[in-house]
Order: sequence, then structure tokens, then C-alpha cells
Amino acid sequence: MLVVDDDHDFLDMVSHTLTVRGFDVETASDSDEAMTVCRQRAGGIHVLLADLSLPGDLSGGLARRVAAEYPDVQTIFVTGVPRYIALGGGLVTPDAPYLEKPISPDVLTSLIRSKLPQSAP
Repeated sequence: MLVVDDDHDFLDMVSHTLTVRGFDVETASDSDEAMTVCRQRAGGIHVLLADLSLPGDLSGGLARRVAAEYPDVQTIFVTGVPRYIALGGGLVTPDAPYLEKPISPDVLTSLIRSKLPQSAP
């Protein structure tokens, strides 16, 4: 999975938490770095955990870019942007998996497992 957030402390915490729980985790701190990781790991990224407010991308464009190039990747938004603002601004669809920070590691893990293909760790 790929975790993308510009808050390095949050990125480290989520990466550590998910690694300890058995997930294969890649990280990126901006959209361009995230796309590079996706290209390097083509077919190896099953879930994208994406912040909605990244430097140079305040509109959730990363998720759209990933979906266009890798339609099998499942996106979960993990952000400090309140859901009602994201919905009202058209940044996400009403059915998009969405967690507002701060997040519960158990809730995050459960949501990720529900999005992974059965054969993926």
C-alpha cells in the first residue's frame, strides 16, 4: 500500500503502525513522489491512503491520477479536511472511504483490510 501525507510525523506513525500489523507499506510526501512510487511498484500497490491537502494538490487530484493509471487501486482518504467540506467542494464522492484525523489504528486497519484483494497482505 502507499501512504501519502505531507506531515512527516503522521506519515511515520501510520507507516510504523501498518508495518507492525503486517502490511507492506510505501510512503510519499507529495503527489509527484506518490506517482513515482506507483510507477516503480506497478501492480504492487493495492491501496492508496491519501491526504486531500498536499503541497501543489489541494483538490484531491492525486487520487484521480492514480485511478486513471491504476484503476484497480483502492483509495482511502485520511485527512484533516472535514468530510462535509470535501463533499461540498466536490473533492470526494459520498461513497468514498474517508477518515478524518486523528484516526484510530484499529479502524484504519479494518478499512484497509476491507479494500485489499484476498491474496494481498
